[in-house]
Amino acid sequence: MLGLVTAVDFWSSLSVLLAAEEIQAGMQASPSEFLWIITLYAGSGIATLPLIERASRRWHYRNLIASGIALYLAGALLAAMSSSLWLMIPARLLQGLGGGGLFTMSRVYLQLVTPQSERPAQLRAYIFGLLGGVAPLPWLTAALVQAWGWRASFLLQAAFALLMLIIVLLQLRAERHTPRSLGTLDWLTSLSFALGMMLLLHGLEGLELARFGAGQLSVLSLAMACLGFTIWRSRQHPDPLLRLNVLNGRRYLVGLGFYGLYYIVNGATSYLYPRLFDQALGLGLSTTGALQSFSAIVTVVCLPLYFRFASRLGDRRRLIAWGFACAGAGMLWLSFAASREASWPSLLGPMALKALFPILGVIQIAGLTYTEVPHEDFSHAYALKNIVRLIASAFSAGLVSQYWLINISNQQPFVPAFGPGTSGHTPITLQVGQEILIFLACVCVLGAALVLIQKRLR
Repeated sequence: MLGLVTAVDFWSSLSVLLAAEEIQAGMQASPSEFLWIITLYAGSGIATLPLIERASRRWHYRNLIASGIALYLAGALLAAMSSSLWLMIPARLLQGLGGGGLFTMSRVYLQLVTPQSERPAQLRAYIFGLLGGVAPLPWLTAALVQAWGWRASFLLQAAFALLMLIIVLLQLRAERHTPRSLGTLDWLTSLSFALGMMLLLHGLEGLELARFGAGQLSVLSLAMACLGFTIWRSRQHPDPLLRLNVLNGRRYLVGLGFYGLYYIVNGATSYLYPRLFDQALGLGLSTTGALQSFSAIVTVVCLPLYFRFASRLGDRRRLIAWGFACAGAGMLWLSFAASREASWPSLLGPMALKALFPILGVIQIAGLTYTEVPHEDFSHAYALKNIVRLIASAFSAGLVSQYWLINISNQQPFVPAFGPGTSGHTPITLQVGQEILIFLACVCVLGAALVLIQKRLR
């Protein structure tokens, strides 16, 4: 159940990215205006993360989760009814405020209510729920958007959120909880963090639209100044919203680094796959969604095999290295399989190989990172991990898009990353896509080597 609750958050960002062209055309928004639809969800969501632990002092996590889903549901319905950008902005803000904390709240709730002896089985069920809940999303989004238009992507999010809200209210029990004071709330730190993260994400995602310039540099500089002030203020405060002392643990820091590397690779492929399959190969939105869902389904199908034989697989460092190796081999294979004559069946093999990355990669990293984190600091540690997830994904997508835009604009008139007219395969888009896949494969080889030589994660 908690894995499916976490999937609610993933549905919003993934479906909007997949249906980006159709949403932008339907809203009649420019690329820079559409960017705010993405940024506002991520920014408002990440701004709630430092407040979760403080809110849990006063209210049950179960009630916080239900309230978050309800806000998300209201935002999704408002987004589906929006006829202009000015109606979409508050809708995405509301949706982000509700959905942005669901990942952290669900995982922390599971940690709180599950006895140590039962936790491995519960975590396996959580992973099934999360990955299984996300798997059909790309195909569903593509099919519904093509049949009924861009509003279907938000109605799909609302329908899933409504289902999960009903299940949570009927089935999820409240944890043992003694309400206490919220303590001293440092609103200056909270506002500085929210502004800094919003600007940072917007600046990184803005790299997907235009070449890096003075405007983006000033946005990113202001973001770093706000976040620097937040860090300084947090270290001075006796009861900070986000305890940064968890960063003192070397094991946690190494795990956070490999989390970041994993999300860098995944963020880059999330940006690249729709452009490679649709723009470079001309396969269309439906096939693009189906290929991404196929990869996710392979991950879910392989999970029982992994859980069955996990105890015999030995050192988790080798498993993480194999995960990076499989991802790298899958992308190298895809770079050769992708050609102007390629059909979708020829892409199934590399997509299936890349599907092993979450099982051998992030599941192992998660199992090793938090073993030395004190129980009372777990919510802060997991919030920091999700901040790294969003920043790493936006950063890698921005870098890949810069390479994509620079190389394509050198060969043909500039075309925005989103918007009508971006489809249609040309030799240069295919060549650039292949080069990016080869580079990402090299990053995965580097990741495998780093895993094997480090000593902290064992």
